[in-house]
Amino acid sequence: MTFTQGPSGLTFYSAANRSHQYETPTKVSCSYCQTPIMDEGRNMCLIFPSSIEYGEDYEKWRNAFEVDCHICYTTRVVDLPDGKPKWSGLDEHSNRLDDVGRGVSVRNNSSGYA
Repeated sequence: MTFTQGPSGLTFYSAANRSHQYETPTKVSCSYCQTPIMDEGRNMCLIFPSSIEYGEDYEKWRNAFEVDCHICYTTRVVDLPDGKPKWSGLDEHSNRLDDVGRGVSVRNNSSGYA
């Protein structure tokens, strides 16, 4: 993602320090309309897909954002009955859950999910 005007027009917010000074991690939004753009961490950046221009190949763009699994599912707001693997915390470092949040017992398989 390139900001053609640099940080001009962007607002930063550090929840940890309750500050608008730029420091990671920070939330980045538009200064004019307050639309969230991304969350920038120390080693990652979470970009809202709607902020990315997909060009002429919408299907390729859509597939790039296909969900592999759901993490931190115990704190979800809604159930997601999509058949994707769900984890109570981080994937493969926590308990597997079913679509409604109950623990499931699974065996290793070739999909890479425990």
